[in-house]
Amino acid sequence: MILFSSSFKTFAEEIEWLEVSKTNNELLSINPNSIKYNNKGFLSVIAKHSVIDSDDQTVINDDPFLMAIDCENRLFSKFPANADLKQVKNWENPINNKLIKKTIINSCSY
Repeated sequence: MILFSSSFKTFAEEIEWLEVSKTNNELLSINPNSIKYNNKGFLSVIAKHSVIDSDDQTVINDDPFLMAIDCENRLFSKFPANADLKQVKNWENPINNKLIKKTIINSCSY
């Protein structure tokens, strides 16, 4: 469904990320221009998980990835940025993960 080349890191720097969920030391952002729905109604979006230093609020680590979302059932699957969503075999329930729950809700509003 969505394929990215190995130049994703260079491309990622040009993306205008939209913050969709945040805790004291974590931030999840999405690229709203990457949102796509497939014929089964599942959403895919390029997301970025950032670890933040709680003292000075600087980003310690960024991890871009592809996120598949079943908006109807509020389930998700996380893949490397260059994955093909046809690989979705197992959906996860974000029961104890407020960051992911909020990301699902905010991403599905598009």
